[in-house]
Amino acid sequence: MKALYIFVSLFFLTLFYSCQDDLNFNNNSDESLSLKSISLNSKCVKDGVKIAILSDIHVMDPSLLMKDGPAFQAYLAQDPKLLELSLKILQATVNKIIAQKPDLVLIPGDLTKDGEIISHITVSNVLRQLTKHGIKVLVTMGNHDVNNPESVLYFKSTTFPYPSIQADRIPFIYSNFGFNNAISRDPNSLSYVNEPIKDLWVITIDANKYYQNTTKSIVGGVIKPETMRWVKEQLAIALSKGKTVIGMMHHGLIEHFNGQEQIDPGYVVDDSESSAEELMNAGMKIILTGHYHANDITKKEYNGKFIFDVETGSTVAYPCTYRMLTITGNKYSFESQNTTNLMGPGFDLYAKTFLSEHLDGYFTYLLTNLYSVPANYAQTFAPYFKAAAMAHFAGDEVMPPDLIDQINYLNAVDKSGTLSMVLGTLWTDINTPDNNVTIDMETGVAQ
Repeated sequence: MKALYIFVSLFFLTLFYSCQDDLNFNNNSDESLSLKSISLNSKCVKDGVKIAILSDIHVMDPSLLMKDGPAFQAYLAQDPKLLELSLKILQATVNKIIAQKPDLVLIPGDLTKDGEIISHITVSNVLRQLTKHGIKVLVTMGNHDVNNPESVLYFKSTTFPYPSIQADRIPFIYSNFGFNNAISRDPNSLSYVNEPIKDLWVITIDANKYYQNTTKSIVGGVIKPETMRWVKEQLAIALSKGKTVIGMMHHGLIEHFNGQEQIDPGYVVDDSESSAEELMNAGMKIILTGHYHANDITKKEYNGKFIFDVETGSTVAYPCTYRMLTITGNKYSFESQNTTNLMGPGFDLYAKTFLSEHLDGYFTYLLTNLYSVPANYAQTFAPYFKAAAMAHFAGDEVMPPDLIDQINYLNAVDKSGTLSMVLGTLWTDINTPDNNVTIDMETGVAQ
């Protein structure tokens, strides 16, 4: 009983201080205005405009893990992320970005583990370090971030409900990160337009379904018709003024491997084909996404038009990456950055082993329960899918020499060929290099 009393007291203290931080949050946007005055289209910008892109940072405030135990480990078994180290990884990444001196940082969603108020406040406080160094920051929300019924505090084998942020509080907590000085805000979502650099418009698209959450957080997303109309209106205004436009959305707009919507639903927006066509026809050529924790770039083109979906991996899931984009004229050069090398010797191996061991169990469970593969075969096949998934997360996949043998083994058990199809498509990189690549936004050529 005494332990329970201490726990409950600590819980309410944590809640009290999180609310105090929220209420006292400094809404003064002046500190974010020290960015050097540059224009994206200025001929005097010799070295290009530098933009850091990091996604799925999934910060879990340390106070939420009051005592490790079966409850927290059960969460990691079904969603393996380096949550205990998420804040340290973000801080190390921010330190490196400050040293790299980009002009802008873009974060396409999943800023928190599960939308906990205190995690959002922690993230906003860390991001303020960037604005204090003259680096502007724009964020959009992910499926984990808002009205999340899975927001909890962990104590040994027990979880306790913890307040999750509601949508109307997001523009307040992240006022300095896109909302306060937005050119336009969509009245039907958390989407907004911002011009962080002269002549560059960033259109953020909120495709999350947090308004439908009940007992679980909905993974999938959709661009609501009214939001799509608003986005196209903003695109038309931007293009009429000669602005360069970058889109940003948490969910994928285009499949990043063939059959993704069927194999792993919820990671590209509903009606992705028609949504991509609408945005492409309206003039959007590039959108930055996250959600799947993979460094992967894919392209859709039709009738002389194209759009690139540039997905960035997670800082808390191996290989723990972010991107650095340099824009020079029509050339968009992406360079992959690593966060494990910021965490000290041996951390890269630790992060890789952590994900590898968890994926073995995950795919064994998936093959047994979803595909009805006998347990002994599931244990044999799980490493095949783990290797393919980890290669996809890293990007620029190279098929292993024994892939045909693996496919033959799968087909011997699964006569439908479904498993071998899934394995093969994970290993198949679609049409564009993933990590270090330069895209010509005039011609659509990537190399």
